Amino acid sequence: MRKKIVCFSWKMHINTRQEVDTLATGIRDLTKAMTELEIFLLPTFPLIPHLSQILEGSHIGWGAQNMAFADYGAYTGEVPPITLIDLGCKYVEIGHAERRMYFNESDQDVNKKVKLCLKFGMTPLACVGETESEKEEGNGYVKIRTQVLWALEGLSEEEIKKVILVYEPVWAIGKQEGASAEYVEEIHSFIRGVVAQEHGSEAAKAVRIIYGGSVKLESAQKLMKKENIDGLFAGRFALWPDKFAAIAATALRKE
Repeated sequence: MRKKIVCFSWKMHINTRQEVDTLATGIRDLTKAMTELEIFLLPTFPLIPHLSQILEGSHIGWGAQNMAFADYGAYTGEVPPITLIDLGCKYVEIGHAERRMYFNESDQDVNKKVKLCLKFGMTPLACVGETESEKEEGNGYVKIRTQVLWALEGLSEEEIKKVILVYEPVWAIGKQEGASAEYVEEIHSFIRGVVAQEHGSEAAKAVRIIYGGSVKLESAQKLMKKENIDGLFAGRFALWPDKFAAIAATALRKE
């Protein structure tokens, strides 16, 4: 049984310690009974220490929205994995569409970061997803397959089982409506098939694939009924503790 995940990247929406106090404390308290779920929050780098103080001793983990592709050296402005470990991080988001778009991160960069993340004992969230034009032109599946293959390139079966694959279609990011539950299930099934074909059925059965892209309560309820959707990557619709908790609760339902 794959443990369900509900996580939340704050991007640059939560930017002060006061905002962290309100959101993180609320989420911690409202989800304290949801121990069956794997819940974690991803703030901006400077707010990680403050968030860790709020979440320490709770069932909620924390991590980072990015990480350097090297563990040491003259890389001005980058944050190495050892620093994240020192701050108690257990998760790192890697290869988000906005990182690829604005900072020219490549599939090869993603692969380096995934490997480094695993080397330091953290869980990588490897993001994949097609653009609207790729989807309309019939190239979406090719794009997703390529990104999945690169994310997992050179990993052992046991390492692949530790990776969280995040399907977040670029055309759904920041929109009022995300992808339909039926479409997401179709893509997740395809991704699991790619993993099975390239890395074996055991890795495919174990790897967790979650969905992100304008997740709201209404869509979460439908998404979490699907077999191949192992969790949700919440965004701006979860910027209030009660809304995040309501979204998280959908992952607990067995029907």
